[in-house]
Amino acid sequence: MNGLLKKFQGKRLLIVGDFLVSRFVEVSARKLAREAPVPAGDYVGETLLPGGAANLANELASLGGSVSVIGAVGEDNYGVWLKEDLARNGVGTDGIVVDKLRPSSLRTWIMVNRLHYLRIDQEVRKEVPLTITKAFASSAESKIPGVDTVVFSDYDRGVITSSLISSVVASARKAGKIVVAQPKDRHYMDYNGVTYVKSNLGEATHATQMAMVNETSLRNMGVNLMGRLDCKGIVITRGEEGMTVFDREQITSFPLPFGRKSFFNKVGVRDVMTGVFSLAVAAGGSITEAACLSNIAGTVRSEKPRTSTLTIQDLEKRLDSMGDFLNKVSQMPVRR
Repeated sequence: MNGLLKKFQGKRLLIVGDFLVSRFVEVSARKLAREAPVPAGDYVGETLLPGGAANLANELASLGGSVSVIGAVGEDNYGVWLKEDLARNGVGTDGIVVDKLRPSSLRTWIMVNRLHYLRIDQEVRKEVPLTITKAFASSAESKIPGVDTVVFSDYDRGVITSSLISSVVASARKAGKIVVAQPKDRHYMDYNGVTYVKSNLGEATHATQMAMVNETSLRNMGVNLMGRLDCKGIVITRGEEGMTVFDREQITSFPLPFGRKSFFNKVGVRDVMTGVFSLAVAAGGSITEAACLSNIAGTVRSEKPRTSTLTIQDLEKRLDSMGDFLNKVSQMPVRR
């Protein structure tokens, strides 16, 4: 798979999705407050980081992709900062619309003595106006012929609508492009006609209303989703149980490549896994190769500081230490 990594360089990706800004406020606790049983402390400082589709874009750029984005920010300082941060990392931002009627989505993380104490969200989650959706669709239609892969980064913050999905998928299919969807609950079943879907078990369970009881129920869930979404493959991440990949011929189960980790759901892991998967299929990899690299990338990213991004060198180094991991991968036919 090292050969596949070398093909990441210069692959062109268009990301359509929800932009978030993550603001980390650091506090050094001194004592318990008199007025309530909560910490009282001194302000240390704060850090802004891109979140959602913006984080995905930066991760892809760090891995060698040529990235452009479509989405919305508010007419505020956070929106200005986010556009500048993306541009600094070489991401094309001309598809970003400034929505004057809603603020940029802001998540404020309160970190007390470096431990996550509280998160406060400031955002509007309703869908953007139809005029903005049409602007997104027009921008996507003009950009899609020049990219290798389109990626939906859906965080249920209002950019992704049913009509936008159908318009972008139609344009991508007409141009013969790969489409990767990272859906959330609201529009999961609207991603009909995409090439690949990557989601977690909870989202897949909600979409199908099928409980995960055993491996047979998981198989039925994946087959159900592939049929209803008319896609080539589904990747379902399962936390500490690794991931399961469905294509039209077989079901492949990947364990976590380096054992269970209590911090596997660290901020940014979901985005980097989607990014590596998308780059791998853009570079000509199969769904199983892409899923394997995505699985490795998730573990490596969870070990890095939140202010850093993943690099090709990080993945190459970890691949060299894989040992007999591929012997632990199990496969079975879809139809038995």
